[in-house]
Amino acid sequence: NLLKAFVVRQTRKRRKDFPPYSFRKWINVPYIDDGDTRHTYDVYLADESNRKHCVVIDIHGGSFIFGEHIDNYPFGYALLEQGYDVVLVDYIANDGKVDTIELVKQCVLNIKHLLEHLKDYDLEKDNFVIAGDSAGGYLALLISEAITNKDVANKLGLDCPELDIVCTILNSPVYDFEHIGDNLSDSGKHRMIGPRYNDKEWLKTISPRTYIKEFNKPIFLSTCTHDFIRHEPLKLYEDIKDRKNIEFLDIQSDDKNVDHVHNVTKPKLEESKQVNLAIGKFIEKWL
Repeated sequence: NLLKAFVVRQTRKRRKDFPPYSFRKWINVPYIDDGDTRHTYDVYLADESNRKHCVVIDIHGGSFIFGEHIDNYPFGYALLEQGYDVVLVDYIANDGKVDTIELVKQCVLNIKHLLEHLKDYDLEKDNFVIAGDSAGGYLALLISEAITNKDVANKLGLDCPELDIVCTILNSPVYDFEHIGDNLSDSGKHRMIGPRYNDKEWLKTISPRTYIKEFNKPIFLSTCTHDFIRHEPLKLYEDIKDRKNIEFLDIQSDDKNVDHVHNVTKPKLEESKQVNLAIGKFIEKWL
């Protein structure tokens, strides 16, 4: 709880460096009408003079136990400046009482609500990209796998919408969920993963690594020297490195500020700008 409070405070400080978005936007749109702001999402449209008509559906991280969609506004701002429309997805993070798959289901509901209201947001002509960082990278990859493969969706019990995604953007994602809690205490695993934290077969079922061979959409993947879960994106890269539609950006830096998902949390760093510009060019390549 102390770690959660510290990270939330630091994230709020960083958001103050970015001005309110001045073009078309819809803030805190409810996709479940229960009054919880974590069951809402934001839609931002790029300036028409530079608009590419491609929306990046972005899912925030937070170790599965904290975070909210507005945390990723600085990252979204970097994409908006490149001409991409941005949707910031949200979900109620885990408190140990639900399985991680419930977070996945919330994100799917969010995406379905978005797709049902494209006309309201002037997104009817847009292409779609799914993005995520850290825990959000796990959610983005697993949802991408399920959306593009009905067998995967059925195994996960997901009612996924019809959506032809351009590519998936992953910034230091959690990947091998079967082993994600191996170095944590039981209480830590329980809080992060839920009641079935020790059920290896279940964890394998909800692991993106289980379905990666069948997922053939382009993937952009980033990590860096001081990424504390660097082993996760490296493991993913090892599994997909022979594909031609992959870009892997591994930032080497002695600066300790260039750390886990730095391009999302600290996009004004030069290294972060490098990553985010590369993401924009990668998306444009596959449009």
